Amino acid sequence: MTYFARVALLAALVAPPMSVVVLAHEADEKALAQAADFKPYAGKVKGESVRLRTGAGTNHPPIYVFEKDEEVVVVGVKDNWAEVRLPKNAPCWIAAEFVTVASDGKSYTVKGERVNLRGSADTTSFPIGQVRKGATLAAVIDGQSGKAMATETYVRVIAPAEAHGFVAADFVEKVRDIAPEKLPAESKAPAPDAEPAKKEERKVDPKAVVEKPGSGETAKPDVQGGSVVPPKETEKQPEAKRAPTKEELADEAATFAELRNLLRDELKKPAAQVSLGNLRKMFEQYAEFALDEKLRSEAKTIIGKIDAADKLIEAEKKRLAEEQAKRDAEVERIKKEALEKKPVEEGPVTWLAEGTVGATGKLAKTPASHRLFGDDDKVLYDLRWDKGDLSKYAGKYVRVSGEIKQYDGWPNKVVVITKIEILIEDEDK
Repeated sequence: MTYFARVALLAALVAPPMSVVVLAHEADEKALAQAADFKPYAGKVKGESVRLRTGAGTNHPPIYVFEKDEEVVVVGVKDNWAEVRLPKNAPCWIAAEFVTVASDGKSYTVKGERVNLRGSADTTSFPIGQVRKGATLAAVIDGQSGKAMATETYVRVIAPAEAHGFVAADFVEKVRDIAPEKLPAESKAPAPDAEPAKKEERKVDPKAVVEKPGSGETAKPDVQGGSVVPPKETEKQPEAKRAPTKEELADEAATFAELRNLLRDELKKPAAQVSLGNLRKMFEQYAEFALDEKLRSEAKTIIGKIDAADKLIEAEKKRLAEEQAKRDAEVERIKKEALEKKPVEEGPVTWLAEGTVGATGKLAKTPASHRLFGDDDKVLYDLRWDKGDLSKYAGKYVRVSGEIKQYDGWPNKVVVITKIEILIEDEDK
């Protein structure tokens, strides 16, 4: 990438992309409208080897492959992609530090708030959902060892209802609608904003008298249609959600900083080698799932800058491709001209001598590496062939053509060969 192209690229990453922010806002409103109108349904997979991905697009990595006619529960749509519940046997991991293992080792209880589920056991894998504090997750047991599958930092669980993936909508055929109450239940955990259970209505004698609270007076109950109208209760406010712990925020911030460093290192590469697709997907996950609101906001800003930078990179790649095409065209032109040139017709060859090739004992070609012996075994000439290997002709009876030279201190005249032909293959002629 040229200096000016790199400067322009870095400038694009710093400048606020207002148009991108506006488009993103409009896209969010459209997505919300689609979500409000959507009704869950049961479907089946139409194609063979259909990929389930972590996000709505082919740039998101696949984590599972569906078989034909496999059943799915579709809970949403996004840009021609169906959002489906993760199959129970699809890979689903959660950080070990945010769960407590049961005494039998077969289940986990989530002890962190809004803990990410991932398709593989590392932070570079995009979140495929979140579970709340108190949720119970079933462990995946290794059939050979009989122990729960785990790495040093992650444990594998059976995918709960909160774990979602995306399939191209064209490969999912709707079978029937599913009422919201018929959807598979999410992992068992008390929802922080759940409404309190309704109390059973109490029958009251309409002729009875009741005591007014705080006084010794009595009054007839408010009767409507033969039943008592209960006093209005003050609406119970939902409990405030637990704030993330310092450890959770620190871990998230550290991972985000590492992601920024990866982006910085990627942008240092030549334009032809830069690939921002995977990094953009990671920032998309932060924009949607980050615990820290500031990180969600920063991730959205970086996504806009990546999109702007991507346009510059694509323009630079196009320019480099055009330059390479010009070079390739020039090479083809030269080859074509060379092929079209008429070969130079050679005149009759003047042969200087013929005899048997032998070695001089010198490895270097200059002044000579071989000798030409006559029938009486006398040296006719010393030989040098600048464009070939005379050792292949040793012991063969040949004739030679070329230029005769005399070198000071060299015992014999030297033929600098331009052409050589074998007359007899064997030493005995």
